[in-house]
Amino acid sequence: MKQRNFRTHGLKQITGLLVLLIALSSGLALAQGDGQDADLGWTSEIRENIRQHSGLDEAQREQMMANLDRCLDQGLSADQVQTLFPAADFADQDRAQYMLAHQNRILGVGEAGLPMEPMMEKMREGRMKRVRPQMMDRVLAQTDHNIRIADRVMRETIAGGVRPAGRNGEMSDAVVDLSRCLWDGLQEQDMEHLGENARLRARDGGCGLDEFVAANQAATRFAQSGVDREHAVNMAAEAMHNGYSAQDMRTMGDMMMTSAHMDGDHQTMMDSMDDWIHEGVSMDEMTEHMMDGGWMGPADMMGPGGHHPMNDMGMGGAGHDGGMGGDHDHGGMGGGMGGDDGHH
Repeated sequence: MKQRNFRTHGLKQITGLLVLLIALSSGLALAQGDGQDADLGWTSEIRENIRQHSGLDEAQREQMMANLDRCLDQGLSADQVQTLFPAADFADQDRAQYMLAHQNRILGVGEAGLPMEPMMEKMREGRMKRVRPQMMDRVLAQTDHNIRIADRVMRETIAGGVRPAGRNGEMSDAVVDLSRCLWDGLQEQDMEHLGENARLRARDGGCGLDEFVAANQAATRFAQSGVDREHAVNMAAEAMHNGYSAQDMRTMGDMMMTSAHMDGDHQTMMDSMDDWIHEGVSMDEMTEHMMDGGWMGPADMMGPGGHHPMNDMGMGGAGHDGGMGGDHDHGGMGGGMGGDDGHH
């Protein structure tokens, strides 16, 4: 009798588990169906815009439809896809044609295995500033160029012994950061020079990919703060050689950017930073010197919630409003991304 009860109870348990699994599976299928329906909604709207509102010829419409499929094949989010297919631009045939050209350029970068986000950023910024499509074309071409240079130099530097730490997405993030340095005024030969120094430093295990990227960021900030660009690169190279960490080098650059907004003698500060790096002065000592010289106040070191405002100055790239500009074509375009009415 007990055995029969046990079997009956066991069967009830198994039946209950099966019912639960079926219910969970059905719920998951419904959830997936809802997601697919939502996905179908926004893609259908884009397809309708391409068919009915773009003013493109048949070949252009087919290419734009194919571009939408390329976006989905690459796993782009709805926000990213809509960045490439802005609804407002379909009403203007010229803008629709530029939209197609911009998509081809950006998707080509993604299909080459390179990060597209710097180009997406420029697209969003351009829309916010009402940038003319012709200017957006130039901006995307320069950003594409920068990404490819950054990737090439990074890979050559790694091949020379500068090792990544192994974090997920580390190499992609490095390309993004390095491309921003190029946008903000660093030149290709500057990055190559820092790569050569990083490879020399790596021979004794003293330099990884993060230090190489940070040296480029520091050089960019130094130059944006007023140091001659070539000298700024040499300062960053010496900081690598003297064993400063990636965080130290980023902080140096942020200190220099902070001092440019203070009342102290900025030229003296730039000369002092050069001396401190040459002497291998610790970051604690640098901070004390910065405070004593009036180049930095307590608020620059620590904000609410244990936050470092200095380290936020370069978030997303050093000085994102156009960089150094001047005697070359790599920087200066951000601040000159003029809108339709001629204003920034």
